[in-house]
Amino acid sequence: MISPREIQEQAERWWPEVLRATLTGEPYFPQNLNRIGKVKTNERLQAFDRIRAQQEALLAGCKSRNGQGYTLHWEERNYRNVGRNRFITGISIDTLADYLYLLRRGAAHRRFLEDAQLIGEQVPELEAWCKDNPLEIEACQGQWPDLLRVVRYFLDEHQPGQYYIRELPLAIPTKFIESHLKVLASLLDAVLPSERVNQGFRGVNQFEQRYGLKYRQPMVRLRLLDTAMAQEYFSGLSDLQIPLDDFTGLCLPLQRVIILENKTNFSNLMNFLTLPQLSGTAGIFGSGFGLGRLKDIEWLHKLEIRYWGDLDAHGLQILSQLRGYFPHAKALLMDRATLDAFPQYVLTDAPESTASTLLHLTEEEQALFDYLNTNRLRLEQERIPVAYVRERLEKI
Repeated sequence: MISPREIQEQAERWWPEVLRATLTGEPYFPQNLNRIGKVKTNERLQAFDRIRAQQEALLAGCKSRNGQGYTLHWEERNYRNVGRNRFITGISIDTLADYLYLLRRGAAHRRFLEDAQLIGEQVPELEAWCKDNPLEIEACQGQWPDLLRVVRYFLDEHQPGQYYIRELPLAIPTKFIESHLKVLASLLDAVLPSERVNQGFRGVNQFEQRYGLKYRQPMVRLRLLDTAMAQEYFSGLSDLQIPLDDFTGLCLPLQRVIILENKTNFSNLMNFLTLPQLSGTAGIFGSGFGLGRLKDIEWLHKLEIRYWGDLDAHGLQILSQLRGYFPHAKALLMDRATLDAFPQYVLTDAPESTASTLLHLTEEEQALFDYLNTNRLRLEQERIPVAYVRERLEKI
């Protein structure tokens, strides 16, 4: 038979629905407990002493002196094998007061009501959210005044791109929003019109982008291979890291760019640093930001683009991806001639790609992809001698 502790554990599982019913005004009690372990016919005699002890334990914890707690329902009659006795046939919790007493949740429930009332008064648009998220209301107990200040700001005052997250004109601790990103994202999604939420961004890591805040831009590393251009535009500085938004608006008299992108973070930085001087040319080091962030940079469409990645299946996949954004992009040092020129540097441990046909490769490049992938071959960028690289670049 169920124990007093198991009654509490079963009742604990009702807590979210009890809170929800508090908000909706729908009656939740009385509630009958399930799986109480009713006495079976063959147990009345065989386990009579154990059953009696269990029932006495339930009776002892049943109702307090003030009449609150769970209610036992009995059946009393004469039984052939044990004479006149009574056995528990049901257990119920009849009122909210009984429930709160049993779980010692009276204070928690009062705080929940206070917070729900505050939310309803300050942001009535959150009514449906509250009914769907009663546990979130409870979890943020003590934080609601500041949470609601943030929500009201985004509803009434926020202008996209005006502030960073820590400089919003709100009387809250500087790091408060960053400490409550998950619940704030849920709240803002519930109240903001869809046109004021950037649906292209999701999750706490993209909170600023989703709700129109300024954010720390990814940095694009640019190296001007034209000394005269570096002198004219950047006082001789040739190796620059530029925020992506500023990079998007860059205006330089370039003729071509060489993009180096690699899965491994900085393994090929030296290739980038040793690119030779070339008139009208710049190198872009893509590791760490991904080619996808280049796709909206309009001025790249006007330039000759060369892509240099590892000579393996993955590198050719990246080339195909780049051509999806810039169809005119050409490969650099990613051909069979380069592979055959350095057999001593070719590795046979490349991960096998699950891709088959890559839409943006030429027929020759697709054949090379199949060959590299089938044999798991890889010629890494950094293994190609600098002299060979410069010889090939001179032919551009």
